[in-house]
Amino acid sequence: MKKLERMAHQGAQAGYACLRAICEDETQKAADRIAAAKVLIECGRKADAQDGGAVRVVLEGVPKEYLA
Repeated sequence: MKKLERMAHQGAQAGYACLRAICEDETQKAADRIAAAKVLIECGRKADAQDGGAVRVVLEGVPKEYLA
């Protein structure tokens, strides 16, 4: 299962890189650049929604009496 997850992650990263390249390439048609930007924005919104917009803080090495 880890291999499948790693492959999915690598594919997603490649996809994001491709979309970013389209957005940054001024030789591309404006409509293509806008379409790529919309996909990236939607992916970002979905990622935020999964966390409910929460900010996670990781505290390491803090004595337990301060965590109560």
